[in-house]
Amino acid sequence: MEDKEEGRVNGFGLRVGRRGSEWGRIALLDKTKEFFQTCDVEAKGFITRTDMRRLHRELPLSAEELEDVFDSLDTDRNGYLTLEAFSSGFSRFTAPGPIFRAKEALYQSQWEAKLSGVEDEEERHFCMLLEMESLLWAELRRDEPHLLSNFEEFLARVTHQIKEAHQEKKEMESALQRKAATHDSEIRHLYEEMEAQIKNEKDRLLLKDSERLQLRSQDLEHQLVSKEKELEKLFQKQKRLELQCHELSSEKQESHVENVKLKMTNDELSRALESTSQELSLAQEQLAMLQEQAARLHQEKEMEMYRVTEGLQREKQSLMKQLDLLREMNKHLKDERDICSQEVKAKAKKPPSKMATTKRVMGKERERSKKVEIEKKAGVEEEVLDAPPDGWPLRRVISIEEDHLPHLLLGGPQLLMHQLKKTPAFPRGQPVGKETQQAKEGALFAPDRLFKVVLVGNSSVGKTSLLRSFCEGRFHPSTTATVGIDYSVKTLTLDNMQIAMQLWDTAGQERYRSITKQFFRKADGVVVMYDVTVEESFKAVQPWLTNVQENRVMFFEVSAYTGKNVTESLTHLARVLMEQEDRVRDTTVSLSAQPVKKKACCK
Repeated sequence: MEDKEEGRVNGFGLRVGRRGSEWGRIALLDKTKEFFQTCDVEAKGFITRTDMRRLHRELPLSAEELEDVFDSLDTDRNGYLTLEAFSSGFSRFTAPGPIFRAKEALYQSQWEAKLSGVEDEEERHFCMLLEMESLLWAELRRDEPHLLSNFEEFLARVTHQIKEAHQEKKEMESALQRKAATHDSEIRHLYEEMEAQIKNEKDRLLLKDSERLQLRSQDLEHQLVSKEKELEKLFQKQKRLELQCHELSSEKQESHVENVKLKMTNDELSRALESTSQELSLAQEQLAMLQEQAARLHQEKEMEMYRVTEGLQREKQSLMKQLDLLREMNKHLKDERDICSQEVKAKAKKPPSKMATTKRVMGKERERSKKVEIEKKAGVEEEVLDAPPDGWPLRRVISIEEDHLPHLLLGGPQLLMHQLKKTPAFPRGQPVGKETQQAKEGALFAPDRLFKVVLVGNSSVGKTSLLRSFCEGRFHPSTTATVGIDYSVKTLTLDNMQIAMQLWDTAGQERYRSITKQFFRKADGVVVMYDVTVEESFKAVQPWLTNVQENRVMFFEVSAYTGKNVTESLTHLARVLMEQEDRVRDTTVSLSAQPVKKKACCK
């Protein structure tokens, strides 16, 4: 009988036999897995209370009811369900439990109470089952049509089992009647035993409660004694705190008095600070006035220096013009002397007489005395002055004027001397361009030859240092950049001749290139310089050579700091210039002698 009752397992309220239980279990497991996958959308491997709500569309249950189902399935109370726990719990939830057994008991009692209307009840129950089957069939057809064949097979088996159940019904009714009688006697016996147990338990609980109350009262008495002791301690502590508060109040009064004193002191210091600030502002104003006066004085001093420098520059320009005029006059006189010497040589081809020789000697003496007189006059204008020992003279840009010497030379030596006499002589101070002392060179009279040499090259390659090292014989470390043009004169003795080297120092900046190019036309020689440690200065040599238009260039490696090759290089340059001038003069003499021969041939 019990096996038959356990064989009534189904998920839809229908009775099935043992043969359909295995098929129903497989279908239930598949359905359980499908429900679990519906809840576990993220594929976590477990579901939570929130995931359980997703079965609201699959089952006719509300969200609260689904949460209750989750709580009933979560026996461990860990807040999540795995697939195994969900399957086992869901199978228990759908298995016949107390609810179904209570319903069966209710049906049995109804059958026993209404034995007369059994057939009517069976018909109604059968109709109800048919309605439920039709509803289930419609739901399966709508939601899961692939299970219809299984459901129809299941209904066929159930129908067969129902027929068998009708046959067992009569046997069960008789068994139930016997069981009901036995059950009533057992219940009465159990009721009597239960009443006795309840009475004994009640007596035991009363005794236990009385003992517990007694222990509780003793415990409360002990706690009351301890509380009284703590209260006494609190009273003593309160007295100590009152004493401390009184002491603190007295200290507070003292602190208040001290704060008042400090506030008064702070006010006095603030007033002193304000007075000091006012004095400081007055001092700053006075300092600003003094700075303004100093700036004004500095500006006036600069203007005075500018005026002095302007006067020096004008004097320098005048002296330069006089030097150029004297040099041109010297060249013109040398040309006349060469012509005279050529005529003397031509006359010497005839038998010379004593009188002619005397006249020639006298003419040479007069020419030499005339030359010495002119050179003395020029020496007055070109007297030798030393530069200030403390520093290099002031410099500014020198304006380049047009050369009027060719027009003067066309008028002859008389016009040249007249122009030289008309040139005003300014009082000389410290010259910008300077000559070395003639005492060092061993002669006090005018040099035999004068060569103009221009130093060119990039800025800061050492042109000024080379010039000063050559003229003064020492190196000046604090040399500033040259602005415009400057020059110095150095007298050398070569082959018993006094050679004056007029060295022109040019500025290497790009803006002064036009000034430098204008000095090339009167230059006898050009020194192209570059720094061996600066590649850009070497690259800039080619433009300088293009401006000079030289085909062959001499090379000397010099050092203005150590003095290496400074004097040797410029001495060699002076010797080359002297030889070049001799060659040019010889060529000029030979050209002037040819027309004489032609005239003689014509005669």
